[in-house]
Amino acid sequence: MNRRALMLVLTLITLLCPSMVVSADFVLSGVISDVNGQPVRSAEVSLYRSKNVKKPADFASNRTTADGAYSVTIPQGNYWAVAALRKGERRFGPLELGDKHSGDPVEVIAKAEIDLTHNFIVMDLREAAKQNQKKNTDLFQLSGRIIDQNGSPVVMAYIMADKNPRFKEMPSYISPWTDSSGGYLLLLPQGKYHLGATTTYPPEPGQTLPIAIDLSVDTDNVDLKIITEDTGKPTDHTDAD
Repeated sequence: MNRRALMLVLTLITLLCPSMVVSADFVLSGVISDVNGQPVRSAEVSLYRSKNVKKPADFASNRTTADGAYSVTIPQGNYWAVAALRKGERRFGPLELGDKHSGDPVEVIAKAEIDLTHNFIVMDLREAAKQNQKKNTDLFQLSGRIIDQNGSPVVMAYIMADKNPRFKEMPSYISPWTDSSGGYLLLLPQGKYHLGATTTYPPEPGQTLPIAIDLSVDTDNVDLKIITEDTGKPTDHTDAD
């Protein structure tokens, strides 16, 4: 094949197969810190091509060292990014005790040949609960237990509260993890709320919170039954005084 014929073949391949043309890569970088502003070691950033972040990541950064810095190379496109600190070698799945997460996914648009920078703050559930509580004196106490279908306490669960019966990405308020008694405590401003319980953090986006409550005084003994894998029954309100 002479040179002219070879050039013609290559030109036709380029025109007919545009997907073979490699797009430019971009670098997303920044620092992962805790709620006190200190860099976090062994955390990483995961990027997804959709808002579904409950699966293995499409791209993942290096694990941070002592300076909390991360970097990940991605092709042009739209992504949703989260940062997490997980024990062991796990790269996705529900958080366990001591794990930390950045919360709602952040949309990242890689285009125009510009490298991007975004810093993340990761926190555990207790820290997230404190962040969600409004800092004022007009708070009322909501407490009770999270139980399973047999009435047994559920450890490492938490309460979600929101003004709407279905939240989008994250509920407005969450309680700390339950203890061995299944007990929870949540401080809320006066108002009407919808409640639900879960063991997964972050919670699945778009969940329905089936229990309605009008909070105007400290309220105890509000027990919630949690969905378990072997029942598939909806979370339901079992008692309130």
